[in-house]
Amino acid sequence: MSFSATWFLTPQTSIRSSTAVGPVLYIEPDGMAYGAINLQMKSGLTLDEKVQIADRVASEVTRWRDGIAARADKERTAADELAAAHAEIARLKAEAEGAA
Repeated sequence: MSFSATWFLTPQTSIRSSTAVGPVLYIEPDGMAYGAINLQMKSGLTLDEKVQIADRVASEVTRWRDGIAARADKERTAADELAAAHAEIARLKAEAEGAA
């Protein structure tokens, strides 16, 4: 079977799983049950085969996430880092004044 679809994920995306009967990974792009993507494994697979599949999915999701994080780090500007440092200094000063 070949199938392709595009779903746009949002910060409300919900991801959950179940292994009660057969392994299922539920991805709800908008955080709602309608429009969900359900990834299931064929019946008849051994537990070791199911673990291999889950490992491949986890590995690729991790690679995807790490690529996004690397791009975010690369795009962070010196001004952003300076603003964060100023905010941290202000937080530390407020904390020190509260302790005094």
